[in-house]
Amino acid sequence: MSCGKIDLHCRICRLSSGRTQVVPGKGSCRSRIVFVGEAPGKDEDLRGEPFVGRAGKLLDEALANAGVGRGEVYITNLVKCRPPENRRPRKDEIAACSGYLSSELEELRPTVVCALGQTVAKSLFGESASMKEIVGKAIPKQIGGLKVTAVIAYHPAACLYRRSNIKAFRNSIQRAVETSKRQ
Repeated sequence: MSCGKIDLHCRICRLSSGRTQVVPGKGSCRSRIVFVGEAPGKDEDLRGEPFVGRAGKLLDEALANAGVGRGEVYITNLVKCRPPENRRPRKDEIAACSGYLSSELEELRPTVVCALGQTVAKSLFGESASMKEIVGKAIPKQIGGLKVTAVIAYHPAACLYRRSNIKAFRNSIQRAVETSKRQ
């Protein structure tokens, strides 16, 4: 289930011209934890769901290891349309889509937001430190008027290319889940 108000016919930015479909967030609208990625990839664009490709399988495994299923959490992206050739979303595209993410977060009111990757950590929380320095840390932050605990994780796709990051990725997901259960 998608939370918040998402326009499935959105044409606000240039990403709309190359997408198959808008990819809204999905999961439990009662979840106290939200996982935010950068943008849909090819598989997500085709299926209309976030994190359903190889990176999604890695995220599912990490969630299972942490004792939760995909349906118990909420998973979304900064932008809801696939950037060309899976490039990182640009600042203006993130800004154009920010209202949708804000709508999701307003409805969910999570206590924990897990940023999947450096682009998300920088965009949502202004984190400019290297990933090595911030991965796995639980940091009090504010998004709009919402006070949350931010947990920064490597993006699962980055772990597919650099397998040495998988342990830190899994530990970060575990930390995010544990933190959400304590709050």
